[in-house]
Order: sequence, then structure tokens, then C-alpha cells
Amino acid sequence: SVGKTSFIRYLLESDFPGMHVGPEPTTDRFQAIMYGAAARELPGNALASNPDTPFYELSRCFGNAFLSKFSGCEVPSLFARGCTLIDTPGVLSGRKQTEDRLYSYEDVVRWFAPRADLILLMFDAHKVDISDEFKRVIEVLQGHDDKVRVVMNKADSLSPEELLRVNSALSWSLSRILRSPESRRVYVGSFWERPLRHGNFLNPLFESEAVALLTDLAAVPRNCTVGRINALVARTRRVRVQALLLQHLRAEMPKVGSKDRKQRELIAGIEDVFYAVMKRHNLPAGDFPDVSKFRHTLATSEACRDFAKFKKLDPRSLDALEAILSTDVAQLMERFDAIPGGGLAPAATEASPSPSVHAGGAPVAVPPMDPWAAASPAAAQAKEAAAASTPTPADPWSHPPPGGTDPWSTQSLGAALPESEPNRRGAGGGGGAGSAVLDGLFGVGSAGGAR
Repeated sequence: SVGKTSFIRYLLESDFPGMHVGPEPTTDRFQAIMYGAAARELPGNALASNPDTPFYELSRCFGNAFLSKFSGCEVPSLFARGCTLIDTPGVLSGRKQTEDRLYSYEDVVRWFAPRADLILLMFDAHKVDISDEFKRVIEVLQGHDDKVRVVMNKADSLSPEELLRVNSALSWSLSRILRSPESRRVYVGSFWERPLRHGNFLNPLFESEAVALLTDLAAVPRNCTVGRINALVARTRRVRVQALLLQHLRAEMPKVGSKDRKQRELIAGIEDVFYAVMKRHNLPAGDFPDVSKFRHTLATSEACRDFAKFKKLDPRSLDALEAILSTDVAQLMERFDAIPGGGLAPAATEASPSPSVHAGGAPVAVPPMDPWAAASPAAAQAKEAAAASTPTPADPWSHPPPGGTDPWSTQSLGAALPESEPNRRGAGGGGGAGSAVLDGLFGVGSAGGAR
């Protein structure tokens, strides 16, 4: 009812298989919308059983209870070439309704969140109250604040006075849940294919908000490589801290005497362990894990039954982690910065009509939503002039250059960092760029929802 599915249709500029739009909450399943040569629907079990898709782990994590409420579809939309969208069910307000679900909504969101490049939280301008389930979903997204975008839909149906009060109430509610002193940016507008309501003097504001949001979405395919490098750095720092913590716990265990008592004392005083490791190795406090979760893992995990049996830390492993942070990542970023911003494959430069925001029937052009759309004539002439004077670097978005590798590919990142964990494939689908825009109520995996 907040307009998630209508927003996806607005982005794709066409209907897609399996969509349901209505005034009441109509989306009752997670649906992955991917690019394909022809429109077709894909059942969830078949989609999750294919190891070549990013959804392969869903079958092992949630089983049939969730897969019966998961499906996919392919659409021949140019927008879908750049990303995979995930349409989500609406959150429920009643406790009995949430208990009737055969899977944990929060756990599914927790699985999608780190694999997504953008998460949209969509609100209906007439119903900005946050239910208990929605609150838990937003709390799950903490730690992914840089991916979250808040969208207030159907704002053109409110008067300016009502819109001011609703926007203030939504910002205040989100600040209490997200526990952030800064006010969250809220995109305000009416995101569907119909024109804005005629006569509202706020229509220029809604149009500019739509342009800002669409521009943000259009940058996702281009920014996904930077996002993967950023995730690699964050994970490397977490691995380093955890290795040092386990090494400290191992060193504190007595050679003789009551090991169980000493282990209980270390778990109870894990804050002192954190402080000692932080001071000894000069590490920032922000790199350390959550204290309560770490304590719970130490107390309940079978792998942590005896701290003395932790594997001794090899100093060469720490040196390798330091090399990743100090040298390898910097080299990757240099290679990334050397890639020309306008290099697109010739076969992918087909011009496509740009989506437009309608105000009282008059279309207002917005930036092209196809990330592979052709550049403007002026930009093309400037590029040709530059190419005439200097050799043009290999196009990273086209086929890999002869005798080399594509620096944008996941394989190249893994090859450049042999010591690191291979980059995870993003939640991108079929023929896309491997990025996922999480939508919907939690915005997970999609950029839209049900109108």
C-alpha cells in the first residue's frame, strides 16, 4: 500500500510478471526482478537451486518455508540491465500476523542487507507510523546506514501544512530508531507513472526530489565496484581485530589449574579484553565487534569451548592483512581512478528514452536511468577530441582487453588480493551489473513497492 510495486513499475517503465498493485498491501512475497530477453516468471525453488545466481544460499539458510514465498522474474527493461531489484512484502502491525509467517522476516532482511548496494525504506505519506515489525527491520539495517535511503511516497496528496507535520514526525521517529543525532534525508514525492496532482505549488519540489532519487539510483551500477572495495577494507579490519582478540584470550589461559574458571572470568570481563587489545595494538574502537554479541558467541559457540585450543596466530598473517590495508587497496583504487568515466561498450550505447516526472501533464526530463545510455552530443565530441590526441585506455565495461583482465571484474579483485577472502558476488541478477537495490518497506533488494 505504500507504493513499492508501483515504484518498481515506474523505474522499469513497464509491467513485470507477478506484480500485484492495489490500495491494500498486495505483495505477499519477496520477488527478484532481473534483466532478460523476454518477460518470464521464475519460481523461487528453481531460482535458489541454481549455483550461478546470487540467491543460491537462500535454500540452505531458510529452506522451503521461505522459498515458497520467494520468486523471480526477468524483464526486457533497460533499467534492469544495470541492477537487480527486490520487491518485498509489506511489514505487518499485529503480533498474530507476524507469527503466522513461517519464516523470520528480520532474518531474511539481515541476509539481503550486506549483499545490497542500496536499500530504500518507503513510507506512505498518510501512514508514517512505524510498527513493531518495521522497527525491528530498521534496527537490523544498522551498520548499513550508507546504503539506506528514506522515501515518502504519495506526498502530492497532502497540503503543505500536512506535509510539513508528516515529514517532521517521520524524521523524529526515524531518529529514535536509528539513534543518530543527524536528521535522515527523506525523498519526498509521488513515484509512479501518473502525473502529479494539478495546482499544487509544491510540484517543482516533488520533481526535483524525483530527479535526485533517480540520479542516486542511476549511480548504483557505477559505484558497486567502489562499494566492494569498501566492504573488503571493512572486513579486513574486522578480521584483524578478531584475530588479535582470540590471540589475547588464548594467551590469558593458564597452563595448569582451573581453565574453566579463568575462561568464565575472561568472558565476564570481555570489555577489559577489548580495552587491552585496543591499547596494545593501537586500534580504533570502531573496529571492534559488538560487546554483547561477542560475549554471547564466546559463551555458546562450540568452537569457543576451550580458549587454550585456539590456533596460534601467525605473525605473517597479520603482516598480510596490513599489506592489504596499506598497499593493495591503494593500488586497486589507483587502477580504478585510471579508468575513463565515459568508456562504454559500443553495443551497449543504444539511446533510450529517459524517464520523466509529470507535473500537471507537462513532462519534465530527468537524467537517463539506463546506466549504459549514450552520452550527450557535447560529451561525445569532447571524448573524440581527447581520443585524437591521446591513446584511449581499454574500455573496462566491454570485453576484457587482449592479454589482460578486466579490472572491474570480481576475479580481478580476487587476483589482486590473493590473501583476502574472495569478493562476494552482489545481489545482482541475470544480465545485470551485479548490484542489488534493496527496496520496499525495508527497501530490500529493490527500489520499489506496491502502490
